[in-house]
Amino acid sequence: MSNFVSIENMRRYNIYILILLSVLIFLTLIGCSDDIDTGTSSAVRHTKQGWISYNSGNYTQALLNFERALNSDPEHADAHNGVGWGQLSLSLSLSLVQESFQNAVRYDSSNADAWVGLANVLYLRNKDNSDFTSAIRAIDNALNADEAFLYRHDYNSKAEIYALKAACYFYLGETQLAGEEIDKAKQIDGENRTVIALQNLLQE
Repeated sequence: MSNFVSIENMRRYNIYILILLSVLIFLTLIGCSDDIDTGTSSAVRHTKQGWISYNSGNYTQALLNFERALNSDPEHADAHNGVGWGQLSLSLSLSLVQESFQNAVRYDSSNADAWVGLANVLYLRNKDNSDFTSAIRAIDNALNADEAFLYRHDYNSKAEIYALKAACYFYLGETQLAGEEIDKAKQIDGENRTVIALQNLLQE
């Protein structure tokens, strides 16, 4: 009888331990899930604040907000994009800016704004003709990506994107292709100063 009671007590104890472990595992999983959700929502919040600061011309504060977003979620693509634009506006190292835009499109290749940013960096760097060629590819990726990301700052229409592409072709010596891009830009905005300046260069 005493042995029976001892075995029964051990069974009850083991069941109790299993239930306790299950509860602890469940609570741990819930805690991890909450941390992920909190990190993501925090990154989104800081990124929105970053764009507000950016659009008001406070690039330093914008950069701080984008960096805070990345502290919450290191893979938040638009925060990397914001860092890139912030660094570019503060005239920081082009290699740093390029890395930020590359991170943005690595985590979200549909971010057209980041592709435009990358094209700008490559155009400005212009170490050799390969930078202009790479910039053209980045512009094509931007034009084929999600348009919801476009026209949030620094440029207002596809006319400016086509103008950038035309400039790349111009410096590659591809004047016919440059002219085709200028024509596309003029159909959208015939008064665009960059487009007019490029057109005058081609006519010289």
